[in-house]
Amino acid sequence: MSKVRIFTNSVSDISPQFAAEEGISIIPDVIAFGPEEQYLNNIEIDPPTLYRKLSKAEKLPTTSHPNIAQYTEAFSSIESDEEILCICLTSKMSGSFNTACTAAKLMREQGWSGNITVYDSLQVSYGLAVLVVEAARMAKAGASTAEIVAMLDEKKNKVGVYFVMESLQNARKGGRVGAIRVLAADLLNVKPILMFRDGLVRDIGIVRGFQTALQKVIEYCCNRAKKGGEIFIFHADRPELAEYVKGKILERNPTAKIRIEWVGAVIGIYTGEGCVGTAFLEE
Repeated sequence: MSKVRIFTNSVSDISPQFAAEEGISIIPDVIAFGPEEQYLNNIEIDPPTLYRKLSKAEKLPTTSHPNIAQYTEAFSSIESDEEILCICLTSKMSGSFNTACTAAKLMREQGWSGNITVYDSLQVSYGLAVLVVEAARMAKAGASTAEIVAMLDEKKNKVGVYFVMESLQNARKGGRVGAIRVLAADLLNVKPILMFRDGLVRDIGIVRGFQTALQKVIEYCCNRAKKGGEIFIFHADRPELAEYVKGKILERNPTAKIRIEWVGAVIGIYTGEGCVGTAFLEE
């Protein structure tokens, strides 16, 4: 039986340490503060550094997904008798999926004998991480690519990602607001409760005040997460709020396996400081 190797984009926000623990190969995106200042995500820049630089930047940095050469180099680093399953962020927000498909096609045309499967997760950040970690654990247990893809097909519509941002300023600047209705949210102290589903971000409720919105995020998690399941609590430079959310969730789901993680540098450009949320598999 061929061993399945799991690849994904750094925009999954899986830290290098966690990726090494789970046997996940991460292909880095690029963050550019202008043409002379470019960084490979999670290799040359980490989230705390990103937020420090953002606070001083006159305009938002740009990002680019891995190019064909990065994908082919990453895929070529494994043994040809291993199978590759590359789980990409949503194709509705990035060209990563199409680029990975092109890289796989090019490698096959050049005689690569291994099997390469590219999968569109319709997720990003910790929603993507939920699926990638599940896939990596199945691969470690000896599951085939077909078995893992069947799991992804079943679970990708059951990933719950709920979050709130202190400000929508960066999201507007970066053109990432999507279906969010509230254009004057910051001025009115109105906070949309946001979710990620079907490849896009959208608002599912509007309340006054960040703390009220955060309570709604906690409610969604407590009501929908599997009891005793794994929950990512993610934050953009708000570790104390993440700990608060953890405590509230554990009050109602005491056996939950909670990981507190940073919103990564790519997504953090658009959230800015102050984003807090949860990601998990729903019941």
